[in-house]
Amino acid sequence: MMKNSIHLITIILLVMSTHLFAQNKQDEIVAVWDTGEIKVEIYKKDRKYIGNPINSEGERNQQIEVLNLEYKEGKWVGKIYSKKRGRLLDAQCQVKGDKLLIEITARLISANLKWSRVE
Repeated sequence: MMKNSIHLITIILLVMSTHLFAQNKQDEIVAVWDTGEIKVEIYKKDRKYIGNPINSEGERNQQIEVLNLEYKEGKWVGKIYSKKRGRLLDAQCQVKGDKLLIEITARLISANLKWSRVE
């Protein structure tokens, strides 16, 4: 009986720690990122990751949404706003160290961006 209880407690702790690690991994995108032109703050709102540009006073401009992502299967997927095209495009993101790697697809064309973590 005692042995089964110890096994059960071990399994529960393992599941909880795996969930916490996955949660930390999901939230590693939450930061201010330098795009090379502007800075974008990505924050978590409910289950989404939203990116807004930072204005000259260092404040998040909530009127403009640059990114709208969800965490799925080890990466962030969703939409990114293309100023050049004036519309939303499909995007997949991964964090590698202090870099945010973004793959953008528009029909058959794809492009890659690399943003740098500010904070």
